[in-house]
Amino acid sequence: MKKNLLTVITFVLVLINLILTGIITFVLVPYVNKANSLVASVATAIELEQKAGAGDEAGGSGSYSIDQLEVYDLNKEADDKGMTINLKKGADGKDHYAVLKVSLTINKESDVYSKYMEDLETKKSLITTEINNVVSQHTIDEVRNDQTAIQNEILKKIQDMYGVDDFIVGVGFPSATYQ
Repeated sequence: MKKNLLTVITFVLVLINLILTGIITFVLVPYVNKANSLVASVATAIELEQKAGAGDEAGGSGSYSIDQLEVYDLNKEADDKGMTINLKKGADGKDHYAVLKVSLTINKESDVYSKYMEDLETKKSLITTEINNVVSQHTIDEVRNDQTAIQNEILKKIQDMYGVDDFIVGVGFPSATYQ
């Protein structure tokens, strides 16, 4: 009699465990699926942001291999001290300026490389004007503290000028002096 009672109790406990497992499965699985889709959408957004930024590090080479990249210095001449740009007045109310040497990182494997590379020297003044416009909108503190954001802003303006995102993929300041 004890064996039968123990068997019945074990059977009831197994049955309760099975029912609770089924309830947990049907209750938790939708929430887990929602969490997985949220994680997937955040990961996709981060990946898109990285692609849109074309490399958020200084220089901004993105996901291009070093073999694909070429550097074009806007200040090629040996005696060229760089671009002198007047900065927006800051909290101190004084006039400040930046002297920048600027280099562009170019993707040699871009579809438009041969077309635009020939024109780059003739478009140099347009590019330097865009750089001047962007940098002059910032104070000395902004330029010193967030140089990468300014480089990315310049990159976006130049990419908009050319109408392609994969030709010029980075902007760098090999030399920068602020006063």
